[in-house]
Amino acid sequence: MASIESKIVDVARNGRFAHPLSRRSFLAAAGAAGIVLGVAACGDDKAGSAATGGSTAAAGKVKEKSWCQVTTMSNDFFVAFNEGGKQALTALGVEMDTLEDQGNVNTALGQVGNVKAVGGKSIFGTPATEAQAAAVTKAAQAAGILYASSYTAPAWYTPADADKWVRFVTPMSLKIATATAAALFEKVGGSGTIIHVPGAKGSSADDQRTAGLNAALADYPDIKIVTASPGNWTSEDARNSFNNILPSVDDFVGVFAQNDSEAAGVIAALDAQGIKDKVVTGFDGNKQNIQYIADGKQYLTSATIGGLTAGILGITTFDVLNGVEFSLPETFMAQGALLVNPDSASKVLGSIYQDELPFDWALMSKALSGDAWDPQTVLTPIDPNEYYAGVAQDEYTLNAAWADADIAGVKATYDAAFKSGPLFEFKSDLVA
Repeated sequence: MASIESKIVDVARNGRFAHPLSRRSFLAAAGAAGIVLGVAACGDDKAGSAATGGSTAAAGKVKEKSWCQVTTMSNDFFVAFNEGGKQALTALGVEMDTLEDQGNVNTALGQVGNVKAVGGKSIFGTPATEAQAAAVTKAAQAAGILYASSYTAPAWYTPADADKWVRFVTPMSLKIATATAAALFEKVGGSGTIIHVPGAKGSSADDQRTAGLNAALADYPDIKIVTASPGNWTSEDARNSFNNILPSVDDFVGVFAQNDSEAAGVIAALDAQGIKDKVVTGFDGNKQNIQYIADGKQYLTSATIGGLTAGILGITTFDVLNGVEFSLPETFMAQGALLVNPDSASKVLGSIYQDELPFDWALMSKALSGDAWDPQTVLTPIDPNEYYAGVAQDEYTLNAAWADADIAGVKATYDAAFKSGPLFEFKSDLVA
């Protein structure tokens, strides 16, 4: 068994902190490895005791408290993500606390240390950058804490490289962005200037959505893209970015915002200046933006339903703690996204976007439902060789375990298991 000292060395050497190792980073690494040095670890300490009580369905099961780690609770997507995770785990009788890392690697690592210090067993969340994703995954591995994540991970780095990294779930951002951009270009008649508001640098989702925009652009030679400064996934930054670039744009027909919070910021800027008849698209499916589509303020979004993603991740950690063993393809999965337009927005709002998400969380758990288990959305294994095609294997190389992975078999199993839930009527329209 590795010594505590070796764990510290491993995290400190391989954590890929945002800056050179400082005292703050070292304390975070030490905390992640389970060492308490007589000072508080960096970051928010919202750790507490294990959950008590629970649902009837989960009677007799391990119900250890879990933590949901997000960038900020001032962003609608992260609020919905956090709330969905809490609803899912509450249904299983599991207590959950929230950690806000502000996209700071050192803060995120400190939070892993805090969870370890109180005997926590699991964290799930959505890291802001690839650097943070790798650092937190490695810190959780060193600390012996289960970790499940979404959206962002370094190329070629998969759960085969860390057995405590029990699942990665993401929408297929490149495919979805290509479809979104093509729909936008068609809506504006195939010509004109589109203002592009990027997300945050260093994020896999941001890179892939930009790549999707450029892929669609190849078929529309009369479309011109003008790129603004990053909106950093927030309404306020996107609004400022959009306002700053407007004076340099003679005319434009639409806006390709990299997520729905940014789209909301753009819409606020358009409203404030009395600019009308511009086509705005976004991503993620925030409830506010679905309403914007129904009201005619936004044209399109891709709804993965952040709360559902969080629920899937939280339930995964519950299942693993209760003895479920996931095959390798089950740990690296694409979640279906529903492209919502003016024709479907009202229906989607009414059937899915309720205060309590209308999913049967216990049925989503393999530990609780056995053969009757139903993911209630499209989940399909990602083939890393296809997903990262064209990306050099520099920092990471594909783990050899993938050579024997039964990707096709897992895909068929999950497709057959999806038989119910509010998304079932949209099953054929979910992009994954």
